[in-house]
Amino acid sequence: MKPAASISPREQQLLNSARSGDSVAFAALIEESAPTLERLALRLVGHRQDAEDIAQEAVVSAWNRLGSFRAEATFRTWICRILVRRGLDLLRTRREPVTMTDQPASGADPAVHAAGAEIQQRVHEAIDELPPVQRATMLLRVEQGLSYEEIAYVLGSTRNAVRVNLIAARRALAHQLRNVVDLGGEAS
Repeated sequence: MKPAASISPREQQLLNSARSGDSVAFAALIEESAPTLERLALRLVGHRQDAEDIAQEAVVSAWNRLGSFRAEATFRTWICRILVRRGLDLLRTRREPVTMTDQPASGADPAVHAAGAEIQQRVHEAIDELPPVQRATMLLRVEQGLSYEEIAYVLGSTRNAVRVNLIAARRALAHQLRNVVDLGGEAS
């Protein structure tokens, strides 16, 4: 299933210019997507260098394939699709488990950050232990806020497969995190 195209007039103008070889227009599209790509790549593969590599590969691939972009989704969703496929390819060839070696900087109050750091770390570790497709599905839904249709597009899947992967990922996370927080909300 393809997501409904919701390309803004500005994005369409940038796309048209970029398709004509305007690298400045393409850079503007990338600049708008860069924070999403950086976060998603890091959370998906767990190592900053690998994340930077797949993000760079996604950008180069998007430039080379821009003429084939049919605007079935926004540019951000399309380039996320390229990035996730690169990331999943990398994870299939990797033997060691994924762990977060670099955490994004937090602008939160240090006291609040410290209080939730252990729980946050356990949640990140639990997500990192999910099978790659479930991890990607969860990250795209929870951290990127994509719809089921957009996730299906990014993964080259169906809406139902996305739903099944999210259910399985949530069950696995609930099982892995069952002892982290009790019903009263206190960390154990």
